[in-house]
Amino acid sequence: MMERWELPKGWGWKRLKTLVTVNYGKGLSEKQRKAGNVPVYGANGVVGFHDTSITKGQTIVIGRKGSAGAVNWSEIACWPIDTTFFIDEFPEILYPQFLYQFLRSQQIDRLQQSAAIPGLNRDVLYSVEVPIPYPDDPAHSLAEQRRIVARLELLLGETRAMREDIQAMRRDLAQVMESALAEVFPNPNGEMPKGWGWKSIDDLFELQQGASMSPRRRQGRNPQPFLRTKNILWGEVDTSDVDVMDFTEDEIERLKLRKGDLLICEGGDVGRAAVWEDQLPLVMYQNHIHRLRRKSDDADPKFYVYWMKAAYQLFKIYQGEESRTAIPNLSGRRLKNFLVPTTSLTEQRRIVAYLEHIAEEIRAMDDLLAQDLRDIEVLEQSILAAAFRGEV
Repeated sequence: MMERWELPKGWGWKRLKTLVTVNYGKGLSEKQRKAGNVPVYGANGVVGFHDTSITKGQTIVIGRKGSAGAVNWSEIACWPIDTTFFIDEFPEILYPQFLYQFLRSQQIDRLQQSAAIPGLNRDVLYSVEVPIPYPDDPAHSLAEQRRIVARLELLLGETRAMREDIQAMRRDLAQVMESALAEVFPNPNGEMPKGWGWKSIDDLFELQQGASMSPRRRQGRNPQPFLRTKNILWGEVDTSDVDVMDFTEDEIERLKLRKGDLLICEGGDVGRAAVWEDQLPLVMYQNHIHRLRRKSDDADPKFYVYWMKAAYQLFKIYQGEESRTAIPNLSGRRLKNFLVPTTSLTEQRRIVAYLEHIAEEIRAMDDLLAQDLRDIEVLEQSILAAAFRGEV
């Protein structure tokens, strides 16, 4: 139950159930949709379009499952699917956008029944109490609701513009690393600088693919931690969620990671790479990851992480080398034959140091921008809260 607060003189509380009917959305799979301009809403917003609507006009869509409690507004008739509730009929005393903004302000997701399976119960939603200005004077009430909504649109329009500017700055940050990669790595289609050359990955590294997962391995007597592709991010290994499965002693000896091993994803975001830094004392890896162990000290694994990023995201020279299956994957045979640039170890380390400095600057700036976005969210909630205390 949401807490009440002191309302301005003449305002009153109304249960949502006494104001509107909350309807269940209707299933509409992607295959069932036909070309059209009618927005199809899921729990967290538009998920597609169709040629038919099921609502009568302006609609408030509320997430029921998944993003439970997310509140969206459709200016036109739409099709909310079965992971949603919707409200499309409003009494004369209630301005639709007033209710929409109020529900936004209440963080409805806090009403969900279970943290394990996010879901919102309609009876719980019906219990929400709505502050109504001057409920005994419908004309005065509607005028005040419209005034509040107009004021909110002005203030929230300013915060929306601020958010869009910050999001554009974050996108620009992504281009900074691409520019740095283009600066330090020679274009594969151009002339190689003096002291640079090309070799196959097989010339520089020993490849070893990981172990296949299976239900049987979940029941074994020797469970050990192992990395999945989700643990391999560009340039770093995330060990916050490491799975376990059974490994034989022979497998442990063959698949245990050492500091400096280069890890490359075979599937998912194909080619994504990171270096293992001994974050855990003993860890293996699954079969969708290739482990590259350098054959000599002349190759800096971090240099080749950045090269893989440049190759896949900037030069795009390995695209099309994945297996032609429903889910693209990079076989060890193909990976071994990839040509990669070579240069002196001193030059490799200089490039790595430069790119790591750039990456750290980008992270620091992105952290500041992310905090700015969180501050905007807090500001918007403050504006909404003030509006429904009669303070705007």
